[in-house]
Amino acid sequence: MTAPTGVPRPFALTRALLWRLLHEGRRHLLAPVLPFVAVLALMLFTSLRGSGAVNGAGSFLDVAARYTSGGHALTVGILLTLGPALAALFNSVSVTRAVQGLVGAEVTRGGLEELLASPYTPRRISTAVLGYMAAAATGFWAAYMAILVAAISLVVGTTSAHLRLDTAYTVLSLVFPLLIALTSGSLALLVSLLFPRLTQVGGAAGLSGGNLGNLVSMVPAVGSLFVLTYGLPRLGAGRLLLAAGGGTLLIAVVSVTLVAARFSPENVLDS
Repeated sequence: MTAPTGVPRPFALTRALLWRLLHEGRRHLLAPVLPFVAVLALMLFTSLRGSGAVNGAGSFLDVAARYTSGGHALTVGILLTLGPALAALFNSVSVTRAVQGLVGAEVTRGGLEELLASPYTPRRISTAVLGYMAAAATGFWAAYMAILVAAISLVVGTTSAHLRLDTAYTVLSLVFPLLIALTSGSLALLVSLLFPRLTQVGGAAGLSGGNLGNLVSMVPAVGSLFVLTYGLPRLGAGRLLLAAGGGTLLIAVVSVTLVAARFSPENVLDS
């Protein structure tokens, strides 16, 4: 695999990995998008048509009171609270599938052996894989956030609700899901590359169910559901972003540092 003239090799390799993702694993990797749309639709339908007991969700109403006015407060509150968390959760699923699928596919088809026989050093390979993970996470993040924005716009445009979002919430709702996805992806890489026996990754883009690597990588995403549900009404968007976002970023930085420093292709091949 020869890098084009003037293009640093890690980025050329990242581009090649992303091309393979788009052309060979697209059907599997887009699978979480439809469930995300279904969960949003079910959430909206329940809140719009639900009983009085459903519409008594205090935390969602607190968020709605802070950021909206008009009717259908619960529906908008649910979207503003759980929407970013669900985007983070499904993005993490997509990124974990992409990461474990890449490692499994390269081991199965002999791609790592070819890279070891090429001029690429382990550091350059790890840089390319990290770039692949970050690009995949950002792409999925853009898709899920576009769906969420469309859902919020649909509710606001068809009801009497009016948004009054401040800068702190806007930054939280955009940045926090991306941080969660990047952290989940870096954890998936950490376990897949440094402890491959714990994941038993398979070929193509499939996600092997129930292994420890999946559980570890999904912890930040599942935690984001509780953080936003209980933290947003109590702490506010600004303090929540500093606390939860800072902790998430720290985990991501540590994971990326470990992958870059300790990655060994031979370790993955020997598994």
